[in-house]
Formats: sequence, C-alpha cells, structure tokens
Amino acid sequence: MTVLEPRQAYARLAEGYDSAPNALISLEGRTITPLLPDNLKGLVVIDVAAGTGRWAIHCAQRGARAIAVDLCIEMRPAVQADSTRLPFPDASTDVTICAFALGYAPACFTELVRITRPGGTLLVSDVHPDALKRGWTRSFRHRGDVIQVRDEPYDLTHLHAPGLQLSRLLEPHLGPPEREIFEHAGCLHRFDEACRPPAIFVARWVRI
Repeated sequence: MTVLEPRQAYARLAEGYDSAPNALISLEGRTITPLLPDNLKGLVVIDVAAGTGRWAIHCAQRGARAIAVDLCIEMRPAVQADSTRLPFPDASTDVTICAFALGYAPACFTELVRITRPGGTLLVSDVHPDALKRGWTRSFRHRGDVIQVRDEPYDLTHLHAPGLQLSRLLEPHLGPPEREIFEHAGCLHRFDEACRPPAIFVARWVRI
C-alpha cells in the first residue's frame, strides 16, 4: 500500500478515473440528484474539488452555468484552485457542490459557505465518518498497488456556520445497485459487511 497526499494520489488516478464502476459514487448519485433544484436553467453552479467534473457536467446539461474546480490539473478542471482558497467572490454561486472531498480538507467548509449566495444551496457528500471509524479507508487500486489517500478526520457536528440552515441530512446504506458493482468486482463476499454502517452522508443547506 502507498499512502499519498490527495494532490499526488489523484494525479496518478486521473487517467481512467471514470472508467471503473464505483459503489460509493453510484449511491451518492442517486441520493444527491433529487436534492438539486428542480430548475437549474441559468443558475451558477460551482463544483468544488470536482475531480473530472461529473456534477458540473450534470448541471450544465440541465441548463446551469457550471464551473468545475479542482486542485489536480490532471483531472482537467475548468479552474485549478485549492478548495480552501477559492478564487470566487463572496455570494457568487446559486448552488455549491462538494462531493467526496471534504475529508481531504475539512477547513474548506467555510469557503463553500462564503461563495454561496443568500437563498442558495450548498450540497456536500462524503464517506460517512462512522464507516471510516469502522476501518474503511479512502483507497483505490492502481496498477497493482493500493493507493490510500491521506485524509483529515472530522465529525458531522463540525459542519455548521453562521447563516447556514441544514435542510436535509441523508445517511444511506449501500443497496441493490451497489451489490451489482461488488459482484462485478469479485468482492460480493464483502458486501453484507459493507452494508452495516451508513456508507456516505449527503447534506443540503440553505444560505440564509
């Protein structure tokens, strides 16, 4: 196993990152989608720590003015930037999304709040802290090696800020669509145990 900082890890993983099915991304996709505004046309969406920009692409296809931001240039974001120092003015986005990245830099939460306009939506997903406490890791197989990405533990109670109102907190478990991914990967024997804790959380706030 090789332990790397997020920037180094995702530079290695960028090529082919979207080609392999991922159970957590599957679960997150079907959890977040209903929480997005019904009408995205003309809204400004900033996808922070976007990776290959899957949420920016999703929102742009529905009429949003979407920007993908990531520190890892190998992921080919529209804007290269550190999530803790975003190059956007205060209150500049209608919808701010941060998917599976908060654990690499929990301090970025204040930046996510800062760039979201009053009345706007902030959506965050990540591996559930309870799953990490049970031994889950942020790791990937890459060219015969296992790459574990260094992270910073945090708790859901840390996610609060003045002027921010939590409207939904979902803590879903893996389900039948993810079982197929485990089976395809030859890991079906691990599925029942993986279903015990909530696998991820998805939180939606409104900036007030």
